[in-house]
Parts: sequence; C-alpha cells; structure tokens
Amino acid sequence: MLWFLCYKRLNYPKKHIITGAPGTGKTTLIEALKAEGYPCMPEVSRQVIILEQQSGSTGTPWQDIVRFADLVFHGFLGGVAAYPEALFTDRSPIDLIAYLYLEGKPIFKELDQYPYSEKFRKRVFFAPTWESIYHPDEQRQQDFAYCLELEGALVNVYTERSFELVYLPKEPVAQRVTFVKRHLENGTNH
Repeated sequence: MLWFLCYKRLNYPKKHIITGAPGTGKTTLIEALKAEGYPCMPEVSRQVIILEQQSGSTGTPWQDIVRFADLVFHGFLGGVAAYPEALFTDRSPIDLIAYLYLEGKPIFKELDQYPYSEKFRKRVFFAPTWESIYHPDEQRQQDFAYCLELEGALVNVYTERSFELVYLPKEPVAQRVTFVKRHLENGTNH
C-alpha cells in the first residue's frame, strides 16, 4: 500500500506499454530498445516468478494467481519508482486484470482503481501470439493454448480501459524496433 500512496503523489512521465501473452517477444524487444539507448523498465512478473520459485512459494500464474497478481502489482509500483525515466515498460498491471479475469478471480481494489490513463500512453504496443517463437521455460510454463486465451483476455481488458492496441508485426526484433521507433517519431503513440 505504501508504494501505491507514494506513486500517486509523484508525477512520472507516461510510459509506453509493450504487452502480449507469454512468449511473444516482448522482453526481446525491450532489450533491443534498451540497447539503442531507450530507458526501459524490466518485466516484473518474471522476477516475481524467479523469487517465488527460489523460496518455494506459490506466487506463480499456474499456482496462486491472486498471490502472483498482488506481488507483481506491488513490485511494479516499486519498479516505477526505481526507473522513473523509463520510456517503455515490459507489461503493465493491466495484464494482471486479464490473468485474474481468465481464472475467474476477483480484481483487488488497488489494481482496479489504479490511475492507468494518467500513468500510461493511450496506445499500447501489442505483441501477438506467435507459435514459431513461443517456447516454455522454467518461468513460462503455460502451454500455447493458454497463451491464446490470455491474448483474448488482454485485448478485452485493454480495450475496456480505453487503450488502443498497436499490433507489432510478426517480424524479427530489428524490424519491430524500427516499427516502434517509427511510431515514436511520427508522434502516433500519444
């Protein structure tokens, strides 16, 4: 709760969200943008999963989605404070709403009432599911069918909250970087 109260009082610049289901190339794109000098905030959910696995806890999307959502939400608020200059963020707390919705779990008040439109740009870069690059790993244990379901939930939740999705092309990361930079240069991501 303390992070939430502190964050509400700070005036950070609006962030560009890069989102999509697991294994769609989001983090690869974030790393490529960072290598080109763009300040980026790392994905919090993977960090939470790693810490939960190391401690033997259950806060993962496939074990306890409610605990996972709470940990990621508060970790995200801490990450924003740690990376105030970040132009891009790998996912946003809106993704947690999609996860909870998909699992039929309630949305907790802080997550639901977070001032998304004040903190994020209206247009969101959306990485579509892409089976040829998807591969599970220790922190990505969902199967591809689940990713397709989550993608639908993400589209619904972002759209319901009045965000516009800009679909990233299913192309190598260099082309995706060019695509994002073109949108930034044209001022088409307000």
